[in-house]
This record gives sequence, structure tokens and C-alpha cells, in this order.
Amino acid sequence: MSRRSPRVPGHQPLPAPAADNAIRAGMLPLVAAWMLEQRWYMAKDAGVPRLALRGSVALAATDDGVSVLDLIVRTDTGGDDLPTDYQVPVVIRQGAATEGTPTDDPRAVIASLDSAHGTLRIEDACRTDVGRRALMDVLTADRPLVGPDLSLDPAPVPGRTGARVVATRLLSGEQSNSSMIFTLEDADPVILKLFRVLAAGENPDVVLQGALDRAGCTRIAPMIGSVRVRVGGEESAEASAGESADALLAQGFLPDVEDAWRVALQQASGGVDFRAGARDLGGAVAEVHRLLASELPSAPAAPADRARVLDQMRARLDEVASQVPEVLPHRTALRGLIDAVADASWPPLQRIHGDLHLGQVLADPSRGWVLLDFEGEPLRPLAERTLPDCPVRDVAGMLRSLDYAGGAVLHEHGVDASAWVAESSRAFLDGYLDAMGIAHEDASFLALLRAFEADKAVYEVLYEARNRPGWLPIPLGALARLSSR
Repeated sequence: MSRRSPRVPGHQPLPAPAADNAIRAGMLPLVAAWMLEQRWYMAKDAGVPRLALRGSVALAATDDGVSVLDLIVRTDTGGDDLPTDYQVPVVIRQGAATEGTPTDDPRAVIASLDSAHGTLRIEDACRTDVGRRALMDVLTADRPLVGPDLSLDPAPVPGRTGARVVATRLLSGEQSNSSMIFTLEDADPVILKLFRVLAAGENPDVVLQGALDRAGCTRIAPMIGSVRVRVGGEESAEASAGESADALLAQGFLPDVEDAWRVALQQASGGVDFRAGARDLGGAVAEVHRLLASELPSAPAAPADRARVLDQMRARLDEVASQVPEVLPHRTALRGLIDAVADASWPPLQRIHGDLHLGQVLADPSRGWVLLDFEGEPLRPLAERTLPDCPVRDVAGMLRSLDYAGGAVLHEHGVDASAWVAESSRAFLDGYLDAMGIAHEDASFLALLRAFEADKAVYEVLYEARNRPGWLPIPLGALARLSSR
């Protein structure tokens, strides 16, 4: 998938500036200040972090003095926040390339750095064409790329790489990760996701979608490959010591399709009947759940597992109620919804999407509904997101998203879409229950659904209180309805 322009593979020496340890150290304060302004940086309230370089690896160099490095940095905010590892690939331009040379994205520039080699310009690799191509080249490398205390190990899916890259761009609206689009010659486009926040272990996005792809599931975009990063150990491709994490994920990109959130907003605001689409969406979620249960480990919900999930719900309710006073009148009733399912009949715990909503689904004309982003709830620790969970959580998440679509239409356009929400929610639930073979009157399932809906709405209350106070009535309205049942 690479454009074979003059470049030096990352396992060979780079020009002096990129290989200079003083340059790498000198970049850290500049990168720290820049990270504070990025959407994917999680500790903005703590101010500019102190950074420690955990490792770096050279990805590419061009004949005109441009180098690409992948850096893994660890933050120290000086407060209560735990140290966090971030992946920060950068482009270093030297010589004439730094003197007013335009870049393909003005926002790419991180800072200028004076050095023994002259003034260097440091750029965000994801916002430059040369950086994006270098990252994609990692996926198709024939061996790991190795640098000081860091190696990148590619795992392409056989038979799905090799096409020449024609053009690249950064996907707008990046959130916790950075996603890049690659237009290929005589092949479907590819999206490459760079995981910004790294945690030792396996990223659910890679594990779950990989399992679904191997099972032939058409409810996800086809997998192209992934790359793991290993920090620490000897400077050797065979090093087994150190911590490893998923660094990159490549999949087929579905162009010119809308996500289900936009579809729902359009139909809710216009009063268009969404019941058929919602029912099909329920069936698609059920299909994914069945495949995940068959491809990855699942187990009965033991008393300790149920207690762990419910304790997390209670803790979240208490925390949010202490911060958002509007939740207090509902706390007792919501606590009752949670307590009521302690002895209910739970389905087996299995791997699930974990953060399912309309924005995580695409409406593809040829495939139908396609699910995206299986990382799970971004604020939950990776150790929690990799555990088998209750599939009802995903069902509740989608019902909350349909309610949000109605709330957004009312907030933005003054249109009452409550009837649309009720009909669409019922259709989605019917589609899921029928596809899973669950009776519509199953009391345990319905009790679990109410508890998980309440938990999700509590989460939404805290988010809106912190970020969009004007939208706070949407989840508060849900809590009022749930607590009055």
C-alpha cells in the first residue's frame, strides 16, 4: 500500500537530526504544550504535562531531509492522574524544508526547534501526507521496525494489502484516536486508525473486529491488518521483554455513507417512519452478539460477576448524584432498579461492543447496518473493557441513542419527536429480541434493560453537565421516566 518514493525504511539509519538524542529530548516540552490542545488528550484540566520518552522508532526518511518518527511518551501531570502513555508520531523537517515551506495542513505544525543542525520544524505526522504514508508503510513492512526501547510489529491480513496509495487525508472530527483515509489504485479505500492512548494488553477494537472478520461477518468493515507496539526490552526485533499494546488498525473504508445518527435525525425531524430500519438495526446487533459469543470466550454470569457490574452502577450513580443535584430526587428509585436485578436471570457474559450508539453505525446501501469502533466506553480502563460483559448493555445504549435523537430534534428544531422515539425504540427492541429468540415479555431481560438504561443515562448526565449543559434535560428526562416506572 505504499507509494514507492525515495525513502529509507525505518530499520535503517536516519539523517543526524532525527537520530540525535538531544533533538528527541528537546521536542518533549514542545510536544507537551501541543498535546494539551488536542481532543484526544485526556487530562486537560491538569495543565501542561511533563513528558518522559518511553521509546521511539524511525519510520521513514526522504531525500529532501524529511524524517518520520513514532514516539511513545508518558505523561506526568503532577496531580492525582495516573501516568498515561500516548502515541505521538512526528515529522521532522530540516534545512530548507523548514524555511517557509508550506505544509498540506497548517494545523500540522507542532513547533520549531533550534538545534545544532539548525532550525527544525516538528509536525504531527497524522496531518501530513508523508507522515500518513509512513504509518501505512508500517503495516506492510516485512519485519518489525525497531528503535531505542521501541518496536512496531505488523500483522497484515493475507491477500488484503499491496495496492498503491494514490492520496491520503486525515478524517475530520477525530476524538480519542486519529483516523486516516487512503485512496488506493484499483482497490477500495482504507481507513487507518492510530490509537493515541496506549495501555498494555489487547485493544478490544482489534480483538473483536478481528474475530468477527474471521467469522465472515458483514456487519463490520473488512479488516486489513493491525500493528502492535512493544515498549522496553532490548533493541532487537526478537525482544520479548517489555509491554505491548495495539498501535494501529486498518480496515476497509466505506465512502459516501451516512452514520445512523444522521439518518435518525433526518427521519425524526421529518416524522419519517423509521420502524423498518430500527428493526433491522436490532437484528444486526443480535447478529454481532451471536457471532462474538461463538468466536470469543463467554461464561455464565456468576454471582461475583453480577455484583461487580452492579457495584459499578451504584458507584457511578452516587458519584454523579454528588456532582449534579438534579439527580438526587431520582437516586432512591434508580438504586432500586439496580438492586432489583441482583437475583434476576442474566444471559451469559460475553464480549460486546461496549459503547454502542447510533454514531457507531453506518447505513451502507449494499451491506445494511455496519458497526464501528469496538473499543468500548472510552473512559473505562482497558482491563474492564476486555472483560466479558452483559449484552443487554449494548441494547440499552442503542435505546438511549434513539431517545437522544428525539431530544436533539426537540432541542435544535423545536420538533416533538417523542412518538417517533417510542415507535423506533419498540421496533429496535423487537428486532433484537426476535433475532436472539428472547420472549418479548421476559421479565428478567426487561428488568436488566431498565437498569442498564438508567446506568447509561447517569453517565450521560455527567457528560452533559461538564460539556453541554443545554443538553442536560435529555438524560435527566430519561432518569425521570425510568425512576417513575
